[in-house]
Amino acid sequence: MVKTLDARTSQGSNGQQILTPSFTNGVPLLFAQVGLQISNPGMSIRTFFSGIVEITASQLPVNGNLVIEVYRGLGGSQQLVYRATTTVLDNPFFSPCILSFTGSEYNIPAPSNGQLVYSAYATFSYNPIYSVNNVRLGPESFNTTVYSDN
Repeated sequence: MVKTLDARTSQGSNGQQILTPSFTNGVPLLFAQVGLQISNPGMSIRTFFSGIVEITASQLPVNGNLVIEVYRGLGGSQQLVYRATTTVLDNPFFSPCILSFTGSEYNIPAPSNGQLVYSAYATFSYNPIYSVNNVRLGPESFNTTVYSDN
């Protein structure tokens, strides 16, 4: 039988105002982080996650790439568990650019401290001769649920 161990949401923005800091070309920006409490897990731990990142492409002077990466762990111990990418066009007819994602991770080792941490990063890459500001509008959110077998 499956049991839910914990569920968390990290919401950086509801999409109502421009977010700071803005993107720096090619530099990952932490937009969400959750700490899931793992108490008495069964043999098989798995996580389901989903999220959304939206940018205002109508403000862009150039096309670019938006990449979302989800890592398990903190600091130097982070392990990449998911990656998604999309092309962002500088055409106002394609604004906003929305990247929604869904992923999962299976057979996760039980954390010794009882907390399973996931961090979500967004990276926007574009031609460096252009300047990009005020494109991070949102919404930005990250949802996680961790399960195990009894």
